[in-house]
Order: sequence, then C-alpha cells, then structure tokens
Amino acid sequence: MNKFWPIAGILGALMLISLLVIQSLNAGIPPLKCKAFSRATIDTENGALIFSLVENLQLYNKVEGMLEYEGYVKSPDSNTYLERTIYLSQGEQVDTETYTFKISKITSSPLNRTTDETFQQMWLENTSDNQSITLNLKKVKGNMLIVSSTYSPQYTCVKY
Repeated sequence: MNKFWPIAGILGALMLISLLVIQSLNAGIPPLKCKAFSRATIDTENGALIFSLVENLQLYNKVEGMLEYEGYVKSPDSNTYLERTIYLSQGEQVDTETYTFKISKITSSPLNRTTDETFQQMWLENTSDNQSITLNLKKVKGNMLIVSSTYSPQYTCVKY
C-alpha cells in the first residue's frame, strides 16, 4: 500500500504533462472555412468601382490558407469578372482573434477580366503590400464571424 500512492502520483503527473503537451500541439490557428457575399464601393479619381464578390476564406494546417475572390466589378466604363486567389503561408497567432500570414502568391483565374490596377484598389483595403496580411476573426454568434484586416472591416461570414 505504501508504494501505491507514489506510483499513482507519478502516473497522475505524467498524464497531466501529456495533456498539456497535446493541448499545446493543437494550439494555434484553428482550421476554418467560411464564405460571404460582399459589396464594396471604392471611389477613385476616374469614378466609383463597385465590387460585388463572394469571398472565401480557408485556413488549414495551422499555418496555411487562402483567400478567394470571385464576382464582378462595375466601373464607370466597364463591367468585368474578377477571380483571384491569394495563397497564405507561415501563419502565426498574434492574439486570441488575430492572425498574421505571409502572402505566398496571388493568382488570377484564366476567366478573370479585371485588371491588376482595379484589383489593387480593393486589395489595398486588406494590406498595404503583397507580402503579408493580418486578419482578425471575431466570433459573433454560432458559426458567424466578422473577418477584418488591419485597415478595415471586411465581411461577416458563415463557417461551413
């Protein structure tokens, strides 16, 4: 009986340490998939640009993800289709709701007809460069999140 309690204490301590190690390995950026429809008007010197887009945010592997934009852009002289994917890597959790990512690359679909200059007008609402992006993911209720960047609130999305 005298040997039981020290052994039980050691086993209990090992279990506690194991749980803490497992929890720390699972900490970080939670996997996420959410979509939203957004409409944004950006005034430029040539007139207003109206972006009507489906925005798809996916975070996976705790450090990678992507942002997809698909929809239409109305400008004073044309209407164009926009389809771009921004690949995210090296994600780090800044605080409980904020994450920063390196932008690996930005690709354009073959169907895309929106110029880089027009896309940049919208993209500058997210980041000042094409090197990194900081995203704030604030849970509103249930599966709803507000996704915002350092520069502006972006959209409310629903996890799927």
